Amino acid sequence: MTAGPRNKGLLLAAHPTTRGFGWVLFEAPLSVLDWGIASAKAGRNARLIARFERLLKRYEPTVFVLEEFEGHEPRTERIQALCREMAHLALLHGADTVVFPRTAVRSAFAGSGATTRHEIAEVVAKHLDPLSHRLPKKRKSWNSEDARQSLFDAAALALTYFARAMGSL
Repeated sequence: MTAGPRNKGLLLAAHPTTRGFGWVLFEAPLSVLDWGIASAKAGRNARLIARFERLLKRYEPTVFVLEEFEGHEPRTERIQALCREMAHLALLHGADTVVFPRTAVRSAFAGSGATTRHEIAEVVAKHLDPLSHRLPKKRKSWNSEDARQSLFDAAALALTYFARAMGSL
């Protein structure tokens, strides 16, 4: 899929993890165009940034949404550096970058009774049929997080953006 001129108004949301990042591309609220999970082992951040830049070039989003990565609930140094570089690249490619704290995402989904990341992912799956079959099972405390959770975290960020812009989910 090749994006045309920047007037499409596409929104790209990403959620970094320890292994990579999940991303979701929206044309409009509840209209998912594409999604994916990027991961890397060796040269992790450099490879992930290269993947992210390919996404920016391919789709030319006008808005990039990311979860707060510094401040109240800081992420690891590597993930903070990855997020800073992603935000910088989005700006260089002409996309407005919006950063939401996790509390804003929880507030956006509070009306649905969802408070945990998994509960929010369940609400996202109900609203976004293309992602519904990818919903991971609820994580047990002794299991590592399923990489698919990052798709739902990214989608929740996008839906939070749309909810703020429109006044509701």
